[in-house]
Amino acid sequence: MDELARRYLLLGLRLDRISPGFVDSYVGPPELAEIARGEPEPLAVELHAEALALQDMAEALNGEGLGGDHRRTWFLGQLRAISAIARQAGGEEIAYLDFVEELFGIPIRPVPETELSAARERVDAALPGRGSLHERLEELRAVIRVPPDLVVPAVEASASRFRAATRRDFQLPPDESIEWQVAHDQPWMAYAGFLGNGRTRIEVNVDLPADVGLIAFWAAHEAYPGHHAEAVTKERTLVRAAGLGEATLQTMNTPEAVLSEGQADVGLEVVMTDAELADEFRRIGEMAGVQADWAAAVVVRRGLNALQGAMGNAGILLHHDGRSEREVREYLAEVAVRPPDRIDHAIRVLKDPVNRTYSFTYSEGARLIRPWLEVEGQTLGFQRLLSEELSPALLLRDLAAAGVASPNEA
Repeated sequence: MDELARRYLLLGLRLDRISPGFVDSYVGPPELAEIARGEPEPLAVELHAEALALQDMAEALNGEGLGGDHRRTWFLGQLRAISAIARQAGGEEIAYLDFVEELFGIPIRPVPETELSAARERVDAALPGRGSLHERLEELRAVIRVPPDLVVPAVEASASRFRAATRRDFQLPPDESIEWQVAHDQPWMAYAGFLGNGRTRIEVNVDLPADVGLIAFWAAHEAYPGHHAEAVTKERTLVRAAGLGEATLQTMNTPEAVLSEGQADVGLEVVMTDAELADEFRRIGEMAGVQADWAAAVVVRRGLNALQGAMGNAGILLHHDGRSEREVREYLAEVAVRPPDRIDHAIRVLKDPVNRTYSFTYSEGARLIRPWLEVEGQTLGFQRLLSEELSPALLLRDLAAAGVASPNEA
């Protein structure tokens, strides 16, 4: 790999020493990880200085496509985020929203309450009965709940069917595979850790109640056409074919995470129609021994996914506006229609040093990617997300060139 990629990998590995959780996965040269582990703990000011030096190197990249403009833009976004994380780790106080915008390279605005209200209305219309929305939603969740011992087998079975749908539409390496594990006491519901050589370990947190809709969502988000599909495809296209060593490091709280989480959230919409997804819900339900109006359950799951944007709004309320935890809990209950156990989990996420900012990657990534796919084309655009070194800045540029306003800038 070239000097820029090698120094970038060392910078990321060193940053993880003083900001634990920055490195999501690393499958690059083991000697670089050994160097970073064997050194004295780095100083934040040194990492910030190295990030600035690498920005100068990235600015000098010439050409178009993978080797030039795309790579230059990708590096500049990543290095800006690394610089901000290093500065904060060194004690610099950075305002919450300023910090989030430096991390992700996109304007951060609260998701409009009109969008969230429309999502709630779709959920409300799909749920029969006379009780409150909370009551009817809990009734549905109780009906389609999956027993804890069946959660991981159900996600795995659903992922195998999504794999076929993903291979139908997109190019995946032939030798990819997934290891499935049960997880407990984690701030996430499911997590895909890339191991390299086409392999990913996916852990599913079984502490929280899981229903049929969540099972399907996890299978798509973490496996196909989500994180696993992206990791194995980029290993083939960026690392092996293009020799871009920087792609062996996956990071948290950087622009690449915005596109990674956004495409994982949107992927289910790309590979499955509502009718196909209802049929998948039915199969999961049969495995779990539950029955429901699966067409209505699909509408509910789509609506609840759209309410994910309330998490970013809750982060703004808590960390920017200075609202109390009680007020944030009330907001999540009213706006996101979350039950108490899910609110407890959300508060844990919002207080976690890494996830307090990471929550934006899901909603902001999806809100950026959806209009871009309309411009680029669903199949072609999603394949590009899976295989190219894209960045939010590039997608914003494409939207501007097409005369389309990004929701992130509205």
